[in-house]
Amino acid sequence: VLDFSMRLLHPYMPYVTEQLWHHLPRAPRTDEQAAHSLMLADWPQMDEEALVTDAHAVRTFESFQALTRSIRNARAEYNVEPGKRISAVVVASGELKEQIEKEIKSLVALAKLDPEQVFVYEAGSDEAKAAMAEDSVQVVVQDGVEAYLPLSGLIDPVKERARLVKQSEKLEKEIQKLAGRLNSKGFVDKAPQAVVDKAKGELSEMENQLAKVKVSLEALPPP
Repeated sequence: VLDFSMRLLHPYMPYVTEQLWHHLPRAPRTDEQAAHSLMLADWPQMDEEALVTDAHAVRTFESFQALTRSIRNARAEYNVEPGKRISAVVVASGELKEQIEKEIKSLVALAKLDPEQVFVYEAGSDEAKAAMAEDSVQVVVQDGVEAYLPLSGLIDPVKERARLVKQSEKLEKEIQKLAGRLNSKGFVDKAPQAVVDKAKGELSEMENQLAKVKVSLEALPPP
């Protein structure tokens, strides 16, 4: 019971529970364990039933996590000063937009954004179109979620062009590879339909991302 209690408390009290857990009697470490640490210990499970997981909540969190990571990566790529807060426009749709709005304070804190210059717009709205028309760094997070970071005071247009060209080349290679796979009769005939459909969906998403990257390239000032 105490062992399970330490595991449940660990996300909230990591240091204290880690120290206490090492003083508890337990079986020796096995080869299957990465390390004898509470941080890597298995999460307690119910005896007969698996823990309930909200798949929708997991997908929403993953989208928010990807958005935060993408903005932080863009900051690092353009050597933005760690303490500098930047403005951002997030474009999403439906319920995902609402969830991002609810967690906007977390996004501001984690991505070092200016709280007075962060906006979340519905995809396809006039506000979103206006944000896309401005000179900004486009961050394609995933299908349905994008962020635009104003260029002013943020990046060098030459570096932005190089970044977009690199992203475009990477997408083109991935599209060519996946398209070749889908055009292979052996793959289409032998693979389960669910696998084929998933590959088609991934191809469509990458093609959309490539189109958006090319639009961003065209919007940059001539070299």
